[in-house]
Parts: sequence; C-alpha cells; structure tokens
Amino acid sequence: MEEVKIYSSLWRMMLLLGASLLFVLAGIFILHMHRNVFELVVGWVGILFFGCCGILYLYSLLKERLFDQAHLTINDEELTYRRYKTTHVRFADVASFEVREFNGHDFIAINYKPDVERQKMQDASIFGYLFRSMNKRLIDAQESISVVGISIKADELCHLLNQRLKQA
Repeated sequence: MEEVKIYSSLWRMMLLLGASLLFVLAGIFILHMHRNVFELVVGWVGILFFGCCGILYLYSLLKERLFDQAHLTINDEELTYRRYKTTHVRFADVASFEVREFNGHDFIAINYKPDVERQKMQDASIFGYLFRSMNKRLIDAQESISVVGISIKADELCHLLNQRLKQA
C-alpha cells in the first residue's frame, strides 16, 4: 500500500504563530509605556516567552511543510510520529489501536502485545517508566498519539491504523 502522511493543521499553526506575535508586540508596547519595574519585567518576560513559543511554532511549521516531515507517517511496516522526538511503532508489535478520551481530548491508544509491553517497561529509563505507568493508569495504554491539531479525525485515523495492522 501507499505511504500516508498526516500533517498538523496549517490554520492552527498559523493561529498560534499569529497569537505569539501579538503577545510579543504587546510586550514591546508594555516596555515602551512602562512606569515601574514590575511593568518592565512583565514586558520582557512576555517578549521572551512568547518569542520563544513563536520560534518553536515557526520551526515546526517549516519542518513539516518545507522538509516534508509529516506529524504522522504510516507505511506497510510501521507508524512514525514526531512529537519531541521521532517514535517508530512497528505494526508487528501492536495488538490494536483504540480511540480514547481523556480530559476532553481524543487520543489513539497503542495497545502493544503483552511481551512487547513488558519489554518496553523493562527497557525504559526511570522517567520513561513513570510516564508509561501514568499513561497506563490514565488511558489504559503505555503509549498514545494525540490527535489534537492534526488534519484527520480520531475515528478515521484509528480505522486507518487498524486496517494497516490487519495487513501487517
């Protein structure tokens, strides 16, 4: 089958980038009109924080659109998703994919086969172990994929992943 690439929503990224720019401009305005030290600090903190956020959003947008590094890539053997790091999920290791909701947001829960799940827990660092344990308690799966801000609905993505899982 053909490779499927799913990107972050362009409108959402542009909205976040625009909001960051507006807050940077508000920080500059506060710096220009400051009357005391508190307003000076608030202005600089706003500029630095929202400036860094804007740079990260711009980097994400350019990485996805110019260098064709999609948020999710699905091929015959594996699912690749990019968050803070790139993660590869082999379909041979997965028992099923399910849509789960937590705190008003949809996630695709990755249910690994029991032996793979046990091995992932053993191989994880202390922080990875804590993260996987917390995920297991909250959504009953060690790993999950957030579908907030991507260009496909959770049910459609789950159906597509389960189809690929059957073919693998």
